[in-house]
Amino acid sequence: MTKKIAIFHPWIKSRGGSEKTVLEILKNKKNVDLYTWVYDRENTFEEFKNFKINLIGSEFLRKLSRSNLSRGFFLINCLFSKIPLERYDLFLISTSGLGEFITFRNYLPGKTYAYVYTPLRAATKEIIEWEMKNRYSNFFSKGMYLIGVGIYRILEKIAWKRIDLPIFISELSLERAEKRGLVKGKITKIVYPPSDIRNIKEIKIKKGNYFLYPSRINVPKRQDLLIKSWKVFSKKHPSEKLVIAGSLEDRKYYEKLKTLAENSGNIEIRTNLSHEEILRLYKECKAVIFIPFIEDYGIVPFEALAFGKPLIGVDKGGYVKLIEKTPQYYKIKEMYYEDKMIKEINRVLEIFLKSKIIPKKIKNIQYNTHNFIKNLNKILEF
Repeated sequence: MTKKIAIFHPWIKSRGGSEKTVLEILKNKKNVDLYTWVYDRENTFEEFKNFKINLIGSEFLRKLSRSNLSRGFFLINCLFSKIPLERYDLFLISTSGLGEFITFRNYLPGKTYAYVYTPLRAATKEIIEWEMKNRYSNFFSKGMYLIGVGIYRILEKIAWKRIDLPIFISELSLERAEKRGLVKGKITKIVYPPSDIRNIKEIKIKKGNYFLYPSRINVPKRQDLLIKSWKVFSKKHPSEKLVIAGSLEDRKYYEKLKTLAENSGNIEIRTNLSHEEILRLYKECKAVIFIPFIEDYGIVPFEALAFGKPLIGVDKGGYVKLIEKTPQYYKIKEMYYEDKMIKEINRVLEIFLKSKIIPKKIKNIQYNTHNFIKNLNKILEF
């Protein structure tokens, strides 16, 4: 008999990797109901419209979900969020942090699992250092951030006690949970998230005339750093072009990117593209660039390699160990200081331009939707 599963994902509001993962579960499994605090149908994957989305919690707090600091209000929202778990055989929480607080009012004894993209990045030591330097600019915002992190870490440990089996997207994600003391005494699993590489094998390799950075438009993805690097690179290579593409998640940051790219002539920023448009950009690009700050996994690298595109990416992140021996992966060494990072990005871009390595499609990539669903099935016993 097929089990009936309740899935909770905090917010469905962009075209990010976590939304894509939840969508693949819905598309591939029956008897699954999805619950969420926020559903922004215009800015997420259109295919969500094919499924029933159960909204829970406070409408007022839902409107505050866009601000990082105001997301703390969802701690309160948990008190208003009740899921009828008595109807289900298993409860799966999809979380990048905060989502686990749903367990304060919703717990299925022995059957509450979590698919963990990361324990909240903002409460991780190395991320805190980066955020304090790059995101929070004044004394008040820094103080509020640190106070919020302190409160969060206390509540986080309480919530995690009610997660019976955590499933992580990468070794790095699991490592962060271990350092925070969240999984002591628990059985843990790793299931790599789905990379969108279906039908790519049918697409012929095409060498394009631009570099592509496909990722959500927000601060941790560091599109601003790439634009600054590109301006230096362009002085020597004015004919090279850069396309930055992704869902618009942070409008203030997006405006900053547009200002940085003004008068460049060879930088294009494209937002909220359809699935088909993103695939076309992959197909027709020269190489893919990927420079987020210590990504917990990173789907983009696998999509790029499946298309047969060279990958120019940072050497820290959950994906690195899985592809580090791939010849067409050009490593950018992670640097803490911006000026050094700009030089490093340009150094690797120069290496790529001089490279004689012939890119090819990476066959038999295991990190696809089929294997994701198969491995998840083994654990959840759908």
